[in-house]
Amino acid sequence: MATDIKQKLVKGLTSNPRHIPMWYNYDYVGSQLEFKLLMGNPDFYSTRSQISVLQQNVQEIIPQVPDNLILAELGSGNCFKTRYVINELLKRQQTLLFYPEDISEEFLSRAVTELSTEYGESLITRPIFAYHEQGLEELKKIEGTKLILWFNGLFNLSYDDQVKTLRELSTMMTDKCRLVFNADITLDKDVILKAYNDQSGLNRTLMQNGLLRLNKEQGSHIDLTNFTFEVDFISDTNPHYMSFVRTYITAKEDIRYPIPGLGIDLVMEKGERLYLHEGEGYSCKYTLEQLQNIVKKAGLRLEDTWTDSQQHAIFCRCTSVSTESSLSIL
Repeated sequence: MATDIKQKLVKGLTSNPRHIPMWYNYDYVGSQLEFKLLMGNPDFYSTRSQISVLQQNVQEIIPQVPDNLILAELGSGNCFKTRYVINELLKRQQTLLFYPEDISEEFLSRAVTELSTEYGESLITRPIFAYHEQGLEELKKIEGTKLILWFNGLFNLSYDDQVKTLRELSTMMTDKCRLVFNADITLDKDVILKAYNDQSGLNRTLMQNGLLRLNKEQGSHIDLTNFTFEVDFISDTNPHYMSFVRTYITAKEDIRYPIPGLGIDLVMEKGERLYLHEGEGYSCKYTLEQLQNIVKKAGLRLEDTWTDSQQHAIFCRCTSVSTESSLSIL
């Protein structure tokens, strides 16, 4: 895994344009920074909107099935929002088997310890410490009637990877399984820029954590004061695409920073950008039609949706197309 991570870092830092993978932000420090951003920034609307949807609709969001559900979650983090689902499921069944997956082993381990203390023997937790591709492979091995959660993960991938991941998740689903994911349907540019380029600098600190991690783990000495931090919002109403945020740092002067652990130098000219995510952008924003098209391309059907009163967050529940086919035969 370590070798694979290094290869991805080298590829990003030597590509054109240069980038550092966004998932590299999420060591234990980065995961803490994200939670602080989500909960402590009054302009960051996303988490408050998601919690509002869950508080008011979790009973409807969780499907009614005759069997006990197994809960699986991709990119579970500290399982803060997941507790709303766990609490509701434990009203319906005596015990719950839960497979949380996340890239940060230390952060997830602490979350699992807290869950064990909070729920005792009623919650059986089997954590999966992995990043994207490996996590999907592990989740595929889980048998039984599953409720698969994917909170805050879809919209940080490229369009093709969003479709690909949803398609892979669909292969884990029987006719009784359901996938629930959330998305951001905010399209107001001023609101978005205020959230992602906040005055407190919380998002800047999070998004630059990958570079500080390079310094710590790969022996580089990248000086962030030699760069400016910038945020753009790119709006696209094409029904077969999406809008997104771009975040990057721009070199104030010509720079060269050796990265011994990767065996390369980071070389940039004055005015050159280093993107703090893969692909065109991250934290994508959608119209309902765009979401329906992504789901359809992935071999899923959008069964139902729930939004908050301010129309910021949307939760989507999906079935597999094969599920619909089998039901139409009966």
